[in-house]
Amino acid sequence: MDILITDVTEMQAGNYCVAGWDAIDARMIRPLPGGSNWTGQLLAAHGVQPGATIRVATGGQPKSVYPHRTEDTPVDAAKIILVRAGPSPWFGVNAPPVTESLAAAFGQQVQTTGVWNGARKGAFVREGVQISSLAGIQVERLNLEFFEDIFNEKRSLRAYMTDVGDRYSLPVVAKNLRELYRANGPAAVNQHLPNAGELHVRVGLARAWPGQPGKCTVMVNGVYW
Repeated sequence: MDILITDVTEMQAGNYCVAGWDAIDARMIRPLPGGSNWTGQLLAAHGVQPGATIRVATGGQPKSVYPHRTEDTPVDAAKIILVRAGPSPWFGVNAPPVTESLAAAFGQQVQTTGVWNGARKGAFVREGVQISSLAGIQVERLNLEFFEDIFNEKRSLRAYMTDVGDRYSLPVVAKNLRELYRANGPAAVNQHLPNAGELHVRVGLARAWPGQPGKCTVMVNGVYW
């Protein structure tokens, strides 16, 4: 199976989550080496980054629950091959599909916990809902802005995203954007994007955890053009 890498996101303790587009079966895939997450060493060994294409050998059934079970796919860690280093076009024929709104991306299942600074915050989907946990949204450049959030003395990168239906404040977990933020702050992330035009914004759902049971938080997994 060949997968165009669309999402590389940071997790805790040096682990990463990878996802991509299977153009043959027209579906998103979350390859799980040995049924688990990726390490930085494994990413580097196979040149895994957004826009690259890898070939994987699948095997076994995922142990996860929906919505992540929709894309979770155990793969053989010893049989990952880099097919093309990229880059890849993010719009057009065979490109990963995009919607016009966060609501449409997740089957009208998105809920929020409130409004802050004119944006809906705490966007999530209930665990167990049988929908996709990965999607792309097409937005204008002027409708995406990165900023630094400070909560309980902890700093993090977030984004204001305005789609055709609403405005949201979303956490950012994209590996490349977080690295840029840590090095040079949120202004550098904004400057990294083009001044105008259409963006392909990758969004995904975090897995529910004991600190937030039953809720799969919506996150920004990447931004391309």
